Amino acid sequence: MKVVAISCSPRVGGNCDTLVDTILNGISQNNKDVVFDKYKLSTMNINGCKACYNCKSGSGCAQKDDMQLLYNKINDADLIVFASPIYMGHITGTGKNFMDRMFAYMKEDFEVTLPKGKKAIIVLTQGHRVESAYRKVADDLINFFNSYGIETISQIIAAGMTKDADNINKHVIEYAYRVGEKVAI
Repeated sequence: MKVVAISCSPRVGGNCDTLVDTILNGISQNNKDVVFDKYKLSTMNINGCKACYNCKSGSGCAQKDDMQLLYNKINDADLIVFASPIYMGHITGTGKNFMDRMFAYMKEDFEVTLPKGKKAIIVLTQGHRVESAYRKVADDLINFFNSYGIETISQIIAAGMTKDADNINKHVIEYAYRVGEKVAI
């Protein structure tokens, strides 16, 4: 199994990183054949989509930035773990750039060129204490992945998070580990 973990958080070792690492640990402790790569978008050069439509000609994205690496990893992945904190009511700007650049996987008629059978786990952290406060963000991400034929198999919405990873409720950590375990089976 090949897993690509994508963190949209600019903070190293924060809540998103902790939950992603816990999921990956749950997978790797229960599946010795797993290979995973973890990417932190804030450390990468990923420009916004320029709407040049070069990708519709079959030549791929015209921009030769770090998204090229992610295209290759996503092509090969069985599972995508996508994590973002909620900033100003949505995922981070770097996460949005990533989403926009996925446009390269669609032909002009919106036929998806991404290999079939991929799955996703969505992780969202938010300062707001009410889990449902930004439910729409999770729904938008599920719809986004569905539009590429990627089935969302689990989602974690960690509410009431502060900037300290120590603040994550132990039940959320345990749940993240179990999510990883289930994937590994």
